[in-house]
Amino acid sequence: MRGPAGLLVSFLIMMLSVIMSAACTPEPQRVRLPPPDRYQPLDPAGEDSVARPVPPGAAETITAPLVAAGAFCAQVRSNADGRALWCRNRDADDPWVAQFLLDDQDRLDWAWYPILPAPQGPDLNRPSDSERLAALVGPSLGALWPDSAARIAEGLDGYGRDHREQLERGRSVEGAFTRSWRDDHADYTMSSADGLIMEARGVTIDRWPSDAVHYAGRMSAAVGDLQDSGYECFYPPQVYCRREFQEFRVSLRGDRIVTVDFFIAGDETLAELFPRGLTFLSPAVRSAVGARIEKARKARQDYLGIVAGTVLAVDAAPIPPVGGTVPIRVRVGSPLAGTYPI
Repeated sequence: MRGPAGLLVSFLIMMLSVIMSAACTPEPQRVRLPPPDRYQPLDPAGEDSVARPVPPGAAETITAPLVAAGAFCAQVRSNADGRALWCRNRDADDPWVAQFLLDDQDRLDWAWYPILPAPQGPDLNRPSDSERLAALVGPSLGALWPDSAARIAEGLDGYGRDHREQLERGRSVEGAFTRSWRDDHADYTMSSADGLIMEARGVTIDRWPSDAVHYAGRMSAAVGDLQDSGYECFYPPQVYCRREFQEFRVSLRGDRIVTVDFFIAGDETLAELFPRGLTFLSPAVRSAVGARIEKARKARQDYLGIVAGTVLAVDAAPIPPVGGTVPIRVRVGSPLAGTYPI
């Protein structure tokens, strides 16, 4: 067929081919947080829960930009298949975090940069969630994969643009709003619920490090002492205890404690809070961890670091006004990769 009609038909066929090709192009894989059964079986080989400084190599490469931005980073656990890293900003008023998994050949397998509430609450004059993460993710993963930096920035910028557009149209963006993309190294998903999750291609850690035996005890053994200290505990199944306006929370793997969170009132010592001692921790670390908590409490100074092979965070408020008390928040231990609390 020739002439204008033939040209029109050819154009329509070409456009149809383009549309069909686009329709058949697979969407980038959505990367999600690990499922609950990720940490099975209960006893993988070579588990080690002694916290250590970040080792040289890929681990140091991806964490050095975060340290430069104000973070404390450590290797928090390992096993025969790989090791887990955890970072948190030293500024307790803006406690952004990051988690990483590297395999036994020093290759990055997985990373998570969660979204946390902006300091001082929402403010249109402050950077958006995607902009805040871009300032961390780009330098961190870009240090390991320089050719990925531009694609990461493009993906986060696209997410931020789409997110703003949805807000301007009055559509819900809570929970399920995502944007996924990929590059030569990994798949990425940015989510309004979970932040940025990355899975490298060609690298797999079947058994994620999951131990806490070096620094933590079992909740079933600790709950009696907590109750004798005045806490109201219903374990199992609850993972928190209450005493007046104070809470004691744990995250668990089976019965093993992984992280402990509690508050100390401004006019209370650690010994007064736990008359039976820190029996929720292993005997090997109780004394050193307790002494460091008391030192921070007395000085009203934040602390974030490693004590006796144990990650310890003490977020201490300034000295309160006369007659007032301000609690100190304490966390002992580091979370399992890909799990809350972070």
